[in-house]
Amino acid sequence: MYKRKPNAKPQVISYERVKSYMQWMIERYGDYSSKALLQKANLLFKDDTQFNQPALEYLIERDIINDLRYAQRLTLSLSEKNIGPNKIKEKLYAKGFPSQIINECISAIETTDEDYFDKALTLKIRKFGEAPIEELKLKQKALRHLISKGFSYSIANQVVGYSEDEE
Repeated sequence: MYKRKPNAKPQVISYERVKSYMQWMIERYGDYSSKALLQKANLLFKDDTQFNQPALEYLIERDIINDLRYAQRLTLSLSEKNIGPNKIKEKLYAKGFPSQIINECISAIETTDEDYFDKALTLKIRKFGEAPIEELKLKQKALRHLISKGFSYSIANQVVGYSEDEE
């Protein structure tokens, strides 16, 4: 369909080109984890990957890429969306953060079981109403929903059986 021009020269892969590509990605699309940015560079410059790691290290030295800062912002954003800690961990792993940073971010969230209970209760009320769920199939569906949102089974089970009269 579209033919390449016969006299088109292939661009030379250099340290400056890789570095500028990484900076362009960050400027254009926002923060990336270092692992994700390296994967993108390896995909684009697959013919010669020798410059990818040094360019990434340059950006890390200049604090343009900071995995901890990005993970903390992402964790805070996800926790504000009524997402449980397990789902937050899952999303951070998917972004390519090391487990040490993930554990640090999860422990930095200043929430207690009561806070998670309130968030789970908000989700349950939004989808299933305020009354405690007695029907078995509906109860299982509610449990699956809350667990898929990252809440533990114990909290989900408390929320499903919770009613305002128990206070």
